[in-house]
Amino acid sequence: MIVAIDGPAGSGKSTVAHAIAEKCHLTYLDTGAMYRSVAAECLRRGIDPEDAAGAAEVARTCTISFGNDGSRQTVSVDGRDVTDVIRTPEVDRAVSPVSAVPEVREAMVALQRKVGEAGSVVAEGRDIGTVVFPAAEVKVFLTADPAARAHRRAVQREGGDAAKGISAKVDPNEEQTILEDLKLRDERDSNRAASPLKPAEDAVHIDSSTLSVDEVVAKIVSLDPKLAAMAEPPAATPEKPVAPVEKPVASKPKAQSPAEPAKRLHAFRGNSFDDYYDSAMRDHPFPARFLMGFLVWFLFIVTKILWPWRIEDGEKLRPAADGRGRMLIMNHTSMLDPVIVVPYLWIHGIRIRTVYKSEFDKAKITTWLFSRVGAFPVSRGTADMKAVRRARASLMRGEWVLIYPEGTRVKSDDEPVTVHGGFALMAHMAKASVQPLAIVGARDITPRGSHLHRLGRVYLRAGDPIEFSDLDAKGKKAQVAAMGNVAMGRVYELRDGLRGEHPGKM
Repeated sequence: MIVAIDGPAGSGKSTVAHAIAEKCHLTYLDTGAMYRSVAAECLRRGIDPEDAAGAAEVARTCTISFGNDGSRQTVSVDGRDVTDVIRTPEVDRAVSPVSAVPEVREAMVALQRKVGEAGSVVAEGRDIGTVVFPAAEVKVFLTADPAARAHRRAVQREGGDAAKGISAKVDPNEEQTILEDLKLRDERDSNRAASPLKPAEDAVHIDSSTLSVDEVVAKIVSLDPKLAAMAEPPAATPEKPVAPVEKPVASKPKAQSPAEPAKRLHAFRGNSFDDYYDSAMRDHPFPARFLMGFLVWFLFIVTKILWPWRIEDGEKLRPAADGRGRMLIMNHTSMLDPVIVVPYLWIHGIRIRTVYKSEFDKAKITTWLFSRVGAFPVSRGTADMKAVRRARASLMRGEWVLIYPEGTRVKSDDEPVTVHGGFALMAHMAKASVQPLAIVGARDITPRGSHLHRLGRVYLRAGDPIEFSDLDAKGKKAQVAAMGNVAMGRVYELRDGLRGEHPGKM
């Protein structure tokens, strides 16, 4: 589990990250303190912060270590305690040009990633979600009004502590100076060539201007079910003291493995819908797996008899040799679509989860059934990051995810259709391929204005999986946009081809 908190100076990143680390028992990675330490060491050695070569040499040669004095995390450079030094106005002004040096960032990012590889962490900075941990499960871009940020920084310098609700009297002139420095730093950080300040595309934006620390923490913890589970009170165990160590490490080493399930699912009790959404289908309790197996064979046989169907090029719908999950997308014409596809894939050894619109959750029996067969909801028309992260987790476990980018059943070619490209973002986050699939004939079984089903043949055709590396696009944003266009274009090509071979089928 990696929680990445980006945002401008003074937005509360460090305070919030500290609180989440303590609440969820994660490693706290203070990346800002690392850059501040390099800046402070430059000033101590008489090196101009604008001297890129000098700053790079400091970053390569100094040793940064973190410790704990029992009440707070401490920072040392080459054995000298700089905990207070790195929060001075001089370092405030020096850290931006120092952190803009590519060689400095390269050295610091390498150390930060080593910590992230070692276990679950919460990290804050200005490029955590975009550069250091682009695959973080939780990404937040924390902002605040510049005046609010300046006041917080002024209170901090006077001994106040926002996390503990401790205020302090501040000098208005000093606060104004801090505000001007913050605005200048924002401009520099946003326009620098190396890792400029910008939110990750899949980051959740939170404005902390009028929120308490607890309110911000609650918002972030609620973004991911596993993170929320980690926030539950653990069983009482003796806390191990944290000794100063070389290179950045946690002030709290206790963490939960991201591969470890949030909780054990019971057969007949104690499970929430979220437990099913967030657990691997192979880990669902036996009754749920039995129900899934029964429905698969029942629907497979019934649909074959009532609406004889065939999947052309079905050999393309086979598990990947490397065990990777796959994002499966198709046009959506009727409720028969998933009822054919899911059993077919299941019988061929593929565990697939269907993404359904949250409107179905109005009936709890529907939610109960969908959760047991591996489906999970998405709130249409919103940036539903829970659904995005659930899809990513499923794909990375090797499960397939079926999604309908059209968002709803299209009953006529005259209907305006809005294609939603969220599937491409999900696939990109999991480094999964996208496979197009088309269906014709399913629309004909339910005539408009009637609930009676007609009998008739249904045809499907599978296309080749599309890798992001196959696209003529560079950069995440461009690749996601290209995949959205290319993949749905393939779906419609397959559909139109089937219509041409089977006239009258829609």
